[in-house]
Amino acid sequence: MTDTESDGNGSEPLVKVDNLVKYYPIYGGLFRHKLGDVKAVDDVSFEIREGEVLGLVGESGCGKSTLGRTLIRLQPATSGEASLAGESIFAKRGSDLKRMRRRMQIIFQDPVSSLNPRMPVNDIIGEGLLAQADRENGWRNRKARDERIGLYLERVGLRRDYARRYPHEFSGGQRQRIGIARALALEPDFVVCDEPVSALDVSIQSQILNLLKRLRKEMGLTMIFISHDISVVRYIADRIAVMYLGRIVELGEAETIVDDPFHIYTRALMSAIPQPDPRVERSRQRILLRGDPPSPLNPPTGCHFWPRSPVPHDEEMKRVEPQLVEISPGHFAANCPFCLQRAS
Repeated sequence: MTDTESDGNGSEPLVKVDNLVKYYPIYGGLFRHKLGDVKAVDDVSFEIREGEVLGLVGESGCGKSTLGRTLIRLQPATSGEASLAGESIFAKRGSDLKRMRRRMQIIFQDPVSSLNPRMPVNDIIGEGLLAQADRENGWRNRKARDERIGLYLERVGLRRDYARRYPHEFSGGQRQRIGIARALALEPDFVVCDEPVSALDVSIQSQILNLLKRLRKEMGLTMIFISHDISVVRYIADRIAVMYLGRIVELGEAETIVDDPFHIYTRALMSAIPQPDPRVERSRQRILLRGDPPSPLNPPTGCHFWPRSPVPHDEEMKRVEPQLVEISPGHFAANCPFCLQRAS
């Protein structure tokens, strides 16, 4: 896969991913024979500049969340490499890994299951501080931890005295704010936002998105924002990467991906977004894909998209091995000739 450059002046990216692969082996039968691998993430490369938000979009099951969790070592990679500020993420062990973990945090999708119902908010947020406590930061001291917890509750729009309450005493939006405070209390360099608004009401989604935008600006955060909704990602991301069946099929500036997509899968995602104007909605042309997404246990040969292409070129596409290439400055797409159909 062709590497992507982080920007025009050649500055080093904060996060760099090279040929990341994550397979899940499947076993079955009386003697637990290996039946194959679920190819959740299949040779993915990208870079993220410091202070940038990279949006990661695609259908459910395409590998978005697996990529984010593998990148921050919540699960082991099968192969590939990832680095944070030039330091290898996957090579860290012991105390070095512990220090690296402080610099990488995650905001989970479900604000209900991601918070321990038996712990008060003070302990939920303070758990990470206590795990990373040392002589320099002084977080072993309860008063110092409580002060920091109160500070980050205020930063996410909650009152300091909420620290004594339990998760069941909050609404869904407030719980997600607690999850954000937990992730940011360690002041990480890099945050994975794993569909942080998909479980919330639409009105609450906008509040959380605006909160993340404000905190990103105040703290200089670098983020991956994962979502299946490309319109949500467009609002917060600087660049967008579109995933299909474990691979990135298009990557570029957010406005370019939304307004002038090259890959037909990206165009299909854009055509599925409802338009608020009824006249526009009635007149626009939808791109309908064939069938259902193939199984990552047995992905199609050649271009993975051929079973769903609205214009069938099945035999030709089976023989293509697309690579992510730069088709215009800063705009990359999988170079299957049957999938690249510029919208404009």
